[in-house]
Amino acid sequence: MSDSSPPPPVPPEPPPQDVPASPIAPAKRDGCLTALMVAGGVVLLLLGLCFLAFGSQAAPFALIGLVLIGLAIFLFIRAAGPAAPGPPAPPQ
Repeated sequence: MSDSSPPPPVPPEPPPQDVPASPIAPAKRDGCLTALMVAGGVVLLLLGLCFLAFGSQAAPFALIGLVLIGLAIFLFIRAAGPAAPGPPAPPQ
């Protein structure tokens, strides 16, 4: 059996949307929030170091402490670094 009916009509293309000339600038970080994140990172780092100094008899917990210290250092560097760039501008 063959179907001899005509194919369905092609839908019209949507109209192009207006794109702003410049992308929206990312919001600036608040200095107080950055200082709070740095202070929190230092507290986490010191807590991890104290745990390793006084709780070194438990090897599995020492490994967890090292992981937490590494995470705190990573977050500290990430918070102190520059902000991530925004999305790329669409081509014109």
